[in-house]
Amino acid sequence: MTQSSPSVQRFFDRATATISYVVHDGAVAAIIDPVLDYEPKAALISLDSLARLIEYVRRHWLQRQGIMKHAGVLVRTTIGSLLVLAGSCASASELGDLLRGTLEHPSVAARMEETSAAQQELNAASRRYLGSGGLNAGIVRYEDQRFIGALSPATFAAPPFDRTSTRYGVAYSVPIDLFGAIAAARQLARSSLESAQLAERQQTLLKLHDTTSAYVRLQALHQEEAALGAQLERVMTTLNRVRQEVKVQLAAGVDLKLAESEVARIRSDEVRLRGSVDEARAALTEAAGRASDVSNHAIHIPNWPSAADSDQALPLRLARAESAAAQAQADEARRSLLPSIAAVGDYSQFSGTAGVPDMWSVGALITVPINMSANRRTSALDARARAAARRETAIAGELTRQWTALKAAYESGVADIAAVRQEVNARREVVNVQVELQRVGLTSMEDLLKQQRDLVDSESREAQAQARAITAWSAAHVLLGTEASAYIAQLE
Repeated sequence: MTQSSPSVQRFFDRATATISYVVHDGAVAAIIDPVLDYEPKAALISLDSLARLIEYVRRHWLQRQGIMKHAGVLVRTTIGSLLVLAGSCASASELGDLLRGTLEHPSVAARMEETSAAQQELNAASRRYLGSGGLNAGIVRYEDQRFIGALSPATFAAPPFDRTSTRYGVAYSVPIDLFGAIAAARQLARSSLESAQLAERQQTLLKLHDTTSAYVRLQALHQEEAALGAQLERVMTTLNRVRQEVKVQLAAGVDLKLAESEVARIRSDEVRLRGSVDEARAALTEAAGRASDVSNHAIHIPNWPSAADSDQALPLRLARAESAAAQAQADEARRSLLPSIAAVGDYSQFSGTAGVPDMWSVGALITVPINMSANRRTSALDARARAAARRETAIAGELTRQWTALKAAYESGVADIAAVRQEVNARREVVNVQVELQRVGLTSMEDLLKQQRDLVDSESREAQAQARAITAWSAAHVLLGTEASAYIAQLE
């Protein structure tokens, strides 16, 4: 700065009761203590206060005198840091909101209903030990007088006869689970409940994975669109220059044709990308339950989860629960072929002729089932149980391969991001040099366009690597059976 005293412009922020400053000497300005606006109810971050300071700097100083190094660096660093913070928060909040909306997806709600039904079935199976019974009432009118009630020594002296007989009573039966039929039914209900709970978690994680993968894929496609748009701008600049040079015979007509064909190729790629974007947006809308676009700010890639015990992997736990349910169903069918024993009792009261005594009884009831088709059904259920056990074994072997493949995809994606970023920077420098070389005729138009295409490809690969790493991470958590809340928290 000059030797004169600097001027200080103060800006008071009512929301935070703080003061920001713009210090300048008539040529160079610095912003001190800018405010980042935050709306707590909507959880939104804005840069309105900072924009007011920047506009003051531009209008009074930097626009007239130019942005000098130190002030320019300070201003750009301040803006850049706050934009990164705002972009990160917006992106994380945006994705988090979409993931929470995914928890209300109809397929997840259907699984929740199935879990609730399985819980009710377990409660019903447990109540079978309490037995069952009922109240009864009936009235009968005969063509002539009939004996009313039960024959007993007390009724011999004055047998009750009447044409109308009315009977009220209650009967109850309590099972004696000697052969374990009820226990087998409860075990089946417990296995079915566990299977339903695991299937609910799996469906929830699958839809969260669908949302995440569609989100990052849409981000990657938008970055590809931006790279392609920059390429189109470069090629159009080159095309316009070549057209002028052809007019004055400083360039060959073949260069013009190459540039025009490159523009046509980019236009074709734009159409292809628009289709892919529409497809990814539709997938995101279906998974999240609402239409949404995505932030351009890259999502932080979470660390790869530690290797868990393969016995606790969600697909294996689900297969194990389904196998147990199939085995329990076969066991219940076998035990239903055995005799059943129950303690029974009933009480009846008759009305009609006076003096009809009440009747009650208690006893035991043994029932031997005779059902020829039940044996066949039991054999079929045994076969299903064996098939479920084999599926469990097959899944156990498949898990290691899936985990290894996902980890390789994640690691390659992370490695590609770092490598491709360096490649992008290098290719940008090469393209800038090639533009100047082609301008003076030291390289061909074909070589220039090839270098520009390579730059676009590398920019696209960087976006795809980001999406690949996050998608692999997400799929790994589907295998692990991570709680939905923990899954969302790691991405936020």
